Amino acid sequence: MNWQRLLLGDWNRVIRDPIDVLRAINVLGAVAFGVAGNLEAALRLAVTAGVMILARVISVPRPFDLGFVIGMALQGWGNAAGLFDRYDWYDSVVHFVLSAMVAPLFYIGLARLEVVPDLQEDFDDRHNFGIFIISLALGGAFGAFYEIYEYVAVHQFGASLHIGYADTILDMTLDLAGSALGGLGLMFWALKGWGTSRRVPAERIRV
Repeated sequence: MNWQRLLLGDWNRVIRDPIDVLRAINVLGAVAFGVAGNLEAALRLAVTAGVMILARVISVPRPFDLGFVIGMALQGWGNAAGLFDRYDWYDSVVHFVLSAMVAPLFYIGLARLEVVPDLQEDFDDRHNFGIFIISLALGGAFGAFYEIYEYVAVHQFGASLHIGYADTILDMTLDLAGSALGGLGLMFWALKGWGTSRRVPAERIRV
């Protein structure tokens, strides 16, 4: 196996590439916590692993897939290992990274449903900027809904989460900043005409 096969796959149908190895680590982590009797940690890792597998099923482009898996791993392991409580800065990192990775996936999902144009289509500058705006809006909306979830979890179910006005504003600011970065990355991808498929066809690779 040469380095290109090692990094870009496909190894086999079950574990295609290093991104699937990261997915498998989260699945194994959920099983390990479950066996150890920590069902809450197991459930949190299982949920994030399930979302990672969904990204695999729809075969998003590898860079966005990798980023999303890393973002969800930070979320899942942060909850399972208590990193959010242990480190004050950890929550801010997760909000920024996860938003940067989730925003492009929302657009790609809508493109698969033919709600918005696919990234491989020829766009003018206004349409490319529209990709950025849509990604920013979707990522910001995701962050806002998450803040609502945190509020409901604390006030209705007694969850132990650090929330407050200042914390909410900081989280939503980081969500928008991350979404902006993700939107810029997606706009660059569109400028290259690389589309939303997992593997970029050789004839479309241009620099």
